[in-house]
This record gives sequence, C-alpha cells and structure tokens, in this order.
Amino acid sequence: MVSVKHILFISLLAFLMSACHSSKHYTKMAVKQENGGLLPEAANSYYTALQKKRTNVDAQIGMKRTGQLVLNNLLNDFAKQRNFGDHKSAVYAYQRARDYRDRIQQVGVSLLLSDVYEDDYQKSKSAYLKTLYDEGNQLLSEKKYDQAEMRFKEIKQLDPTYKDAGDLGDIAYLEPLYQSGMTAMALDHYREAYQDFEKVVERKLSYKDAAVRKRECLEKGRFTVAIVDFKNASQTQGLDAKISAYMLNALTTSGDPFLNVVDRDNLQTILTEQQLQMTGVIDESTAVAVGELVGAKAIITGTVLSYSEKRGSLRSKQREGYTAYQDRVLNKTDGKYYMQTMYRPCSYTEYYNGEQITVSFQYKLTNIKTGEIMATEIIEQTLEDEIIYGRFDGDANALWPAGQGGPNMNQSDKRALMAMMNGRQELKPFSEMSNQLFDTVAKQVGTAVGDAVKEYVK
Repeated sequence: MVSVKHILFISLLAFLMSACHSSKHYTKMAVKQENGGLLPEAANSYYTALQKKRTNVDAQIGMKRTGQLVLNNLLNDFAKQRNFGDHKSAVYAYQRARDYRDRIQQVGVSLLLSDVYEDDYQKSKSAYLKTLYDEGNQLLSEKKYDQAEMRFKEIKQLDPTYKDAGDLGDIAYLEPLYQSGMTAMALDHYREAYQDFEKVVERKLSYKDAAVRKRECLEKGRFTVAIVDFKNASQTQGLDAKISAYMLNALTTSGDPFLNVVDRDNLQTILTEQQLQMTGVIDESTAVAVGELVGAKAIITGTVLSYSEKRGSLRSKQREGYTAYQDRVLNKTDGKYYMQTMYRPCSYTEYYNGEQITVSFQYKLTNIKTGEIMATEIIEQTLEDEIIYGRFDGDANALWPAGQGGPNMNQSDKRALMAMMNGRQELKPFSEMSNQLFDTVAKQVGTAVGDAVKEYVK
C-alpha cells in the first residue's frame, strides 16, 4: 500500500516540474505511468495536467480512474485501522482520504466516497474524542497541565463544540500561569507576576481574580522616579530645561508599566496639594526630601557639563569632467551623415561645508531609601552635519566624471555625480541639531534608567 508520505513527495515533485510542460505532456506521462502500474504517480500527473487545462478530457478520464484507486487505498487504510480498534489512526486516515477527495474535486473531477465510510468515521471520531476528553480530565486532576492542554487542543481541532473541552483547555493553559503569578507575587516579584497575570487576562479576562491581581502587582511594584532640576555648567543658556524635557519624554514613553515619572511640574502640583511650597532650585541636598514627599523611590539628577557648536566654512574645488553632446558624423561606407554622441572636456565646482555640536552630560539615579546609586554615567555625544554639492554652468544631466584620458562611463560613478549635483546646499540649523542631539542623550539615559528599574522590580 502506498504511504501518505510517498504521495506527498510525488505531489511536490510534480509541482516543481509542472512549470515547464503543457497539459498534454503530463497526460502522456500519466498514461505511461499508469500502464507501468505506477498509479499514484499517474494520478499526480493527471492532476497536474488538469491544473494547466481543466478541459483536457483525456486527463479528466484518467484522473477519475487513477484518483479513485488512490482514494480507495486511503480508505482501505482507514478501514484497517478501524478494524484494529485504533480510533486515532482511523480518524486521521479518513481525514487524509477526505482531503484527497476534496483536492481532486478542485480540478473538476468527483471521486466516490461512500456514506458508509463517513458513518464509520463519525463512530471512530466519537470514540477517540471520548478517550481524549477522559485523558485530559485525568491529566488536569494530576496537574499535568501541558499534557492536558494538548488533549483539549486536539479535541478542539476535531470538534470545537465537544462538551466543555474549550473551557477545560483554557483551565489547562491558564491555571499554571495563574499559580506561577501567585508564587511570584508572594516573593514580591511583581513584574514576573504581572506578566503571568497579563497572559491570563489576555486569554480570558474573567479567569478567577487574575485581572485584580494584575492591577495589584502594578500598584505594589510601581517604581516612581522624580526628575529634579538639572544643572547647566555650560555657557549656553536653557540646556538644563531642554535635556529635562527630552528626559521626561524618553522615560514616559519607555513602555515599562512599572516606571512612573514625576517631573518638576508634577512635584509642584503634589506639594501644593499638601500645602507645601517648592521654592528655588532643587539640588542633591534637597532632592531626597522632596522625593520622599511625593512618594518617589529614586531621583534623577544631572548636569550639562559642556556644550559646543563648531561652525564650518564653505569650501570649493574645481573638478574636471566631460559633457556629452550630439554631432553630425559622416559614415565613409555609405556616404551618409549620422548623429553621434561626443564628449568635450569641461569643469564643474564641488562645494563642501560641515558643522558639529558636542555635549557632555552627567546623570545620577539615586535610591532615596538606601542612598544607593542605581545608575550613573557621563555621556558624551557628537552630532555632525555636512553638505557636498556641485554646480555646473551647462546641462548637469549631460555631465560625466573624468576618467583616464576621457570620460568615466561607469554608471555607478555617473549616478554618484548626479546625486552630488542635486545635493542639499543648506546645513541644518544648530537648533535642529541640538534637539536631535539632546533627544539621543535622553534616550540613552532613559534606557539605562529603565534597565536599573527592571533590576529593582523583578
């Protein structure tokens, strides 16, 4: 008896070869295979022929004949497994037979699958579903959740409406997550517990009190960080406020549900509600006290140590090139004139300018309760901008770079020259570059602070 793997292999091979030949070719091949007793191969060739041309009558007749024999072999396998009492094998053997029948139907050929087989299949499936259901319940009672989930998942694939298998499958998946979350919560590992409960409520919001536990983990594990006034030791005013704004954005968009950020405006609001007043600049000597008042667990202090802007000057250089033009050329063979592309030497101007800004920023994340420095670093970042462009008095599209003794006809070099001729001619404003630079610095600090919080809130 032909194995299913053998049939699938033949189908794949036929598919790979089918792109090269016609429907008639595959029909002839099928006839030879059928005469040689290679029925599965013949059936696949007829199938390929019909995929290429549904109206091929010879292929239709051959497909009907050989396809029915292949289907009968698959049904015989189903009957044998059922007679042996192997309901699982019988179920999947019948499904393979049914799938084969349906696939052949797609090319317009109907194969006979008796209702008797369908009745026997339903009986085998019913018996197998009961076995799976009983095994799943037993495994649940033994708290072997992974194995139980596999049983109920298979039931769902075979019959989505079978008893309460769907609910039991949810329990098999959700209960170990719920228990894991409860264990982590008892150890004050709120992040781990939160992630477990989150998976539970994503699958089933109403499962036990998982939603309540998830909120409880967030409340107990939330780590509040207060951003206090940064110092500016540079000669450029306003940089302390700029880095503070970008820092707040980097931290509040980190995506960590456990990281809560309080900035100066929040501090003033909270203190006002407590009938206290924040006056002057908060520094490290007063930040801890203020942080404690607003319920912060850590404070971020920082200093812009230095900032510089380096302006460039526009420089230019003459470059040699060639410009293309059309000229009439006499063909001595036929005495006629033809238009021919010629190249004459020329020059163009290449311009260059550049600028850069540099910042040095030091920050410190301090645990208010223990005084531990959770993260600190001096960050130095430089951002550069440059422009390179060209100018040519003639048609830039006709311009070619110079090569050895003539124009350089390399298309890549030509494209590079055209890109330069169309290049940006204005440098970015320092204000735009400064914003980009401080955003980069703030994100680097935000990543470090986020990592420190994750270490603290397990």
